[in-house]
Amino acid sequence: MSHVKLPEAPTQQLLVHGSTLLGFAQACKNLSIVAGSRASSLINAIDLHQLYPFERLRELERLVIESYIDSAPILERVGQEMMLLWYHEGPGKAFVRDGADFLTFQSGSQGYASVVHGPKELVGSFDLLSLDRERGKALVKSTTPFQKDLERGVLLGGISAPKDLDYIDVDNSADPQLFHVTFH
Repeated sequence: MSHVKLPEAPTQQLLVHGSTLLGFAQACKNLSIVAGSRASSLINAIDLHQLYPFERLRELERLVIESYIDSAPILERVGQEMMLLWYHEGPGKAFVRDGADFLTFQSGSQGYASVVHGPKELVGSFDLLSLDRERGKALVKSTTPFQKDLERGVLLGGISAPKDLDYIDVDNSADPQLFHVTFH
């Protein structure tokens, strides 16, 4: 059993966009993750443009966590793959020109608010607190119910998708809710 714990949240009032569910399952499939076939069964009849109970995403996360002794790097890779799919096969290129633009897209939880809906106290936020393009530094704060290893992967994948940067590091080891981003 993995050491990764899912954040506690009353998810019955939270809704997640179908594209997020499909992206998660497709990422598992693309990465040949053990949970990929089981994840596929959880997304049968999912409409890309509809909202679904957040618990559906929680079930997908649980599949990965239960399938691996150390699921943290797996969830990180799933987050990366989800963002690569979002950028290359979804609407990402319309919002993001370069890696730093992905960070700017996090201002006011723009990206996050497009895929998770519900009461503000349950939804939380995924906010860009600071961005210094010249020094290649950013700070993002997350109060979402998402698993933080997955979110670290989302940042890595979103920043790297445009392929304009040579180096990207995302570290939230000091405080799981604060993602320190370094890039050049």
